Amino acid sequence: MKLFVFVFVVYELYLCESKGISAGTPVFVLKGEDLLLNVTAADALQDVYSFSWTFNEKKKVLTVEPGKKPHVFPNYTRRVEFPVNNFSVELKNLQEADSGVYTAVVTTSSGGDTEAAKYKIKVQDRASLPLLTVSSVSRNSSSCSFTVTCSSQDSHINSTFRCDNQTYSQEGGERSEGIPDTFLQVHQSSGSIICNHSNHVSWTNTTRTIKDVCAKPYDPDPPNPVPIILGVLFTILILAIIGVLWCLRKRRTSKRVIIENTVYDTAQVRDKFGPPARTQDPTDDEDSAPPLSSTYACVGPHTGPAAPTETRNTAQLESVYAQVL
Repeated sequence: MKLFVFVFVVYELYLCESKGISAGTPVFVLKGEDLLLNVTAADALQDVYSFSWTFNEKKKVLTVEPGKKPHVFPNYTRRVEFPVNNFSVELKNLQEADSGVYTAVVTTSSGGDTEAAKYKIKVQDRASLPLLTVSSVSRNSSSCSFTVTCSSQDSHINSTFRCDNQTYSQEGGERSEGIPDTFLQVHQSSGSIICNHSNHVSWTNTTRTIKDVCAKPYDPDPPNPVPIILGVLFTILILAIIGVLWCLRKRRTSKRVIIENTVYDTAQVRDKFGPPARTQDPTDDEDSAPPLSSTYACVGPHTGPAAPTETRNTAQLESVYAQVL
């Protein structure tokens, strides 16, 4: 059984190799780059009547006859350079539409055609950045396991990783082919998960650290109540001080208003010959009694006869007279 499998594999490789030779030498080119196609069969250039490069065996790129300038066909004007000495051709600014088979054909003087070179060109764009996502994370005190998905625009692969005491293991997802000639690969290296996306002309990757994936979710500590209590007490204290100051200010304002609203009676001078003040009868009733009037004494200089000029006791005070008007 093993011998049969070995023979079958060898036969398949032989068919693939034969098919590759008949189809031409495979060449992969980055989009926008230039490519030089060399003539490899030197013996085919011995008896040259004319030489031409073709695209996909039907479309002419250019033709040249010995001693004459090459004729470039309209679709390739300013897109090719042709050094006549070795019949090689350089293609400029290749695009995806330029992918195909390019053949160098020598026409001999006898009219026969011989292939001097053949290339199968594949123009590829740069590989896009892959997306790496993590799901199904399981943690405990000593191990961690999770599943990652590495994806591009056209394909994706899954792989499961397990970490036990800094020892990593992987199941599946090592390599996958998406669209033709593009590849996805997931592996771990130096404590990181790496998702590669590549083709024959470029590659790019996305990484995630295993420690970040297996880290326990952050559980914040409960808030400390002391600052909150102090803040509340400080606010109450400030409000109390403001209330006391407001009450004191209001009390002072009320006293000032009372003083300003006090009305004093004006002193009136009584006529010497006016009627004497009425003496209130104790039997008079409070309602029948006339209102009392205020009597004021005006102190002025003495107008009576001059006092005799005799020596008085200096210890006695001088008399001060008051004239009642």
